[in-house]
Amino acid sequence: MGKWGWSAWIGSALMLGGVAVFGWFAWVCCEASAAQQRAREWLSRPPRIQIRGARPAAPLATLHPGDVLGELSVPRLHLSVMVREGDDARVLSFGAGHIPGTALSPGDGNIAIAAHRDTFFRPLRAIRRDDVVTLRTPRGVSRFAVSDVEIVGPRDIGVLSPAPGRDLTLVTCYPFWYLGSAPRRFIVHARRVA
Repeated sequence: MGKWGWSAWIGSALMLGGVAVFGWFAWVCCEASAAQQRAREWLSRPPRIQIRGARPAAPLATLHPGDVLGELSVPRLHLSVMVREGDDARVLSFGAGHIPGTALSPGDGNIAIAAHRDTFFRPLRAIRRDDVVTLRTPRGVSRFAVSDVEIVGPRDIGVLSPAPGRDLTLVTCYPFWYLGSAPRRFIVHARRVA
């Protein structure tokens, strides 16, 4: 094969590879968007009507990874993401994840939620003290105000512990511009205001 034959083959292979990567990326984005929409629809369903004299439904005894918990939003940043139980790669590919072992309800301790810095939590790079964070669940709406932001190492799990001003903690990787597995964690602490 001549010089032009190899270049045409390599160029075609690179173009085909680029199309394949773009197709995969588009599919992942569509799947995440569809998962967000299904979760919003679930959260927006009206509560079941209680029939007089009927026993109330039993509370959900255990949560399973991927179960929808609610919707987290930061209006000033135009951030809105559905929160599911768990913090594994699959859960975080569809939205934000509740970190197991942390509180589930406002008033029970520190609720910790994680998401990827290059997708759902990207707007957090512009968060400021006193920004309002809203968590909407089937139990109601809770509002929090950002109390502080810190950058820690990936093994510093003390940031998830309950403490004054820590009713809600958001976790994502840092720095935001980093390619690959980022070396630090960006932590947003918020206190409950309503």
